[in-house]
Amino acid sequence: MKKLILSGLAMIMSLTSAVAQEETGVGNHLGWGVGFGTEGFNASIATDMTKYAELEFGVNWAPGFSRTEDGNAFYIYNKDGQYHMHGIGKANVKAKMNRATLDFKGSVYPFADKEGFASNLFVAAGISFASKEIASVEGTCKVTENTTEDSYIRVGKYLLPLADDKTADASARVNSVRPYLGLGWGRLVPKNNLGFRVELGCQFNGKVKVYDNDKECELLSKYGLPKDDDTQKVLDFFSIYPVLKVSLRGKFF
Repeated sequence: MKKLILSGLAMIMSLTSAVAQEETGVGNHLGWGVGFGTEGFNASIATDMTKYAELEFGVNWAPGFSRTEDGNAFYIYNKDGQYHMHGIGKANVKAKMNRATLDFKGSVYPFADKEGFASNLFVAAGISFASKEIASVEGTCKVTENTTEDSYIRVGKYLLPLADDKTADASARVNSVRPYLGLGWGRLVPKNNLGFRVELGCQFNGKVKVYDNDKECELLSKYGLPKDDDTQKVLDFFSIYPVLKVSLRGKFF
């Protein structure tokens, strides 16, 4: 009899668990979202795990834009044991950015039991996947002094070599797998058919490195030469990329 009672209780508990899973299990509700932000336009699908957690898979795409910095072309010479730069003309460095990323993120709602505004507060974490190249770098030079020496232009803290025609073609690269942390308000799968969500976070891209023909460029510090602070600030900006995302959320079922 005791075994029968225990078996019955176990069955009831398993059925109760199954019903609970049916209400909040993975895939019971499927949501969609479209929006925009610092990562560009975004679209995603999401499902609820429990009332405390949701999962999201999304894509972000930002239209390409460019930034041009003025500088100097030069060669390096050694005098009395110290390296110096000798200018040979004016240079332009043009960086073309084009960001497209895939996201896999989870959101946790620590105050889901609360009513009203607090129930939709969340903390998000996940990973973004993208190409290592975040920008192509093109350099052009108006030569005022011809030379047979190896010539360069500065790109932040890097020496970008010039080809024989005094042009350069390089790329700025970061990690292709990028951790993400964020917080905000709004459900991925709204309780009603439509909802609103706002998110603020950081994508950790790693240090930005400049490559020429798949070879990392030399550092100016190797020769004791000063870096280009203005360009370096732009490169450093992409190391920890700020994410602000506003989206409209809906529910398929």
